[in-house]
Amino acid sequence: MIRKNVSLDEDHLQKLQPLLEKNGGNLSAAIREVIDLVSTYSECYGIPGETDENLRIKESFPETREQLLRSGECVMISQQMMKWLIRNNAGKLIDEGVVHEIINPYLITTIPKLEDFLNRSSKQLGWKIEVSSSCGENLQNGCKSMDFIGGDRDLREVIVEVVCIFLSRWMGLDAEALHRKSNSITVYLRPFRHDIEDVTPGVRRLFGPKDILYREIESKPAFWITLAELYTKFNYQRVNLDKDLFEALLAGKLPDITKYFEIKADRSLREIPLSELLPLFKHLVVASQLADDVEIFTEKGKERIKIRHDYTDESVVLKLIQMFSNLFEAGLHRFSVTYVSELIIFDFSLSGTSGQDV
Repeated sequence: MIRKNVSLDEDHLQKLQPLLEKNGGNLSAAIREVIDLVSTYSECYGIPGETDENLRIKESFPETREQLLRSGECVMISQQMMKWLIRNNAGKLIDEGVVHEIINPYLITTIPKLEDFLNRSSKQLGWKIEVSSSCGENLQNGCKSMDFIGGDRDLREVIVEVVCIFLSRWMGLDAEALHRKSNSITVYLRPFRHDIEDVTPGVRRLFGPKDILYREIESKPAFWITLAELYTKFNYQRVNLDKDLFEALLAGKLPDITKYFEIKADRSLREIPLSELLPLFKHLVVASQLADDVEIFTEKGKERIKIRHDYTDESVVLKLIQMFSNLFEAGLHRFSVTYVSELIIFDFSLSGTSGQDV
């Protein structure tokens, strides 16, 4: 064993943090893992700083692909199988470990290096995707966009997601929007400071809208399979209630549903403006199957909702009206309410105190 003194500043230690956590805080083990990663990268893609002549020799692309296949690092699959795999995982965020297998964060430390790496990898691996950006070496001067042109559409989507997760994790950039054309994707970026343990909100919104669904199904498959079977067999004519609400109903009490809205909005009900509360009301009420549908009108001064249901017992309808009325009263919103047959209407355009015309 050879012992040497190594100087590291705080910035390097921050970059090593994921590997330190993985190795239980053992700095030597973390550095050894970095060396292994660099060694693997160098074997496949060349050592940074090589001459153009050496790169030309190493970039004998068919030979490179053959080497990757022989080593088992890459495998060949049909395009149809690739498309099926990609499309059936759409909406689930790619694991950070997979991202780091593709883009090594200890070697790719600037946007120009990232561009060069992606374009070389595209040629070596046959992606046929050309990458360019508006970014310079200094991200503080602004990095507005990256363009991904050519290649297979589904593969292009995956590469864009990998790059955006990498940028959010290591370069403090969030994906603000995507502009898709028939043969390209443009990613619009913005600086964003966040907890390095999580992806940025833009990345989660654009690439992981179903991520929590996939994760929960993977963690409790038996529960979600049974629940899906029940909802399917009953044609979704089921009501989804938590234990507190169910207990209140069994005790003959009127349940308080305000907490569900506050948890979803992550703030007090009085802090949620009516223009935001009404879409949230529709989302939660329909998702929980308390009503069949909710039609909302959010024009300023003419706010109104129409709640459609299939309850036949009038006492149930009146309790439902009271439960929803308590919610809006807790948010200090004035309204009148009417109902006929299978329709309940809350009108917020009227002035005066809140009340019920039932």
